[in-house]
Amino acid sequence: NGTDLAFETNLLYLDVTNSRIGIGTSEPTTALEVNGTITASGLTGISSLSINNTSTDDSLLITSTEASSSAAPVITLKRNSGSPADADYLGQIKFKGENDADQEVVYAKITGKILDASDGTEDGIIEFAHVKAGSQTITGRWRSDSLQLLNGTNLSVDGSLTADGLSYPTSDGSAGQVLTTNGSGTLSFTTVSVGDFTFNGST
Repeated sequence: NGTDLAFETNLLYLDVTNSRIGIGTSEPTTALEVNGTITASGLTGISSLSINNTSTDDSLLITSTEASSSAAPVITLKRNSGSPADADYLGQIKFKGENDADQEVVYAKITGKILDASDGTEDGIIEFAHVKAGSQTITGRWRSDSLQLLNGTNLSVDGSLTADGLSYPTSDGSAGQVLTTNGSGTLSFTTVSVGDFTFNGST
C-alpha cells in the first residue's frame, strides 16, 4: 500500500520499501549499515562495497589479537581464474584523487601480476604505475628475478649504494672527474692527470 514496511529480528533490520538492510542496534538509514560487530565465516552475494568517511580517521581497521610470530591480520586478494596465464593481472590497489578541474584521477596503483603460471615454477610480479605528465605509466616492476625501473624512471639514493660488492660514492664529483676503483670494491670520483706519453709505432 506504499507504506514503509520493515522487519526487525533481534539485531537484523530489513526495510523492504527503501531497500535497506542493517545489522546493529538501530534502524538503518542507508542501503547497507553495520552498527556493531559482525561475526561470520563469510559474506556472499556482495558484488561491491563502498565506505564513505568524512574525517581523517581510519575508514577500515582490521585488528588481530593472535599472539604468535605468524603474520596477522592478513588481507588476501584472490583472482580465481579458470584459465590462468602468464602476464595475467591479479589484485590491484588504486590511489585516487582530484585534479584542479574537479576530475577524478588514479594517481598511482600497485598491481600483482603472473610472470610464470607453470605448475612448479610459478613466478610473480609487483607492478607500480603512476600518472606521469597526465598519462598512466608503468614506472617499475619488482619481478621475482629483478627490479626494473621503466619509462624514464630514475634511481635516486640519499646515502650509500652497494651492488654486488661495489660501494658507490654518496655525492657527485667535480666536472671532468671519473669513477675509479681502489681494487677492493669501493668506487670514488678522481681527477685524471696526464703525464708524458711514449708511443711505439704510428699514431
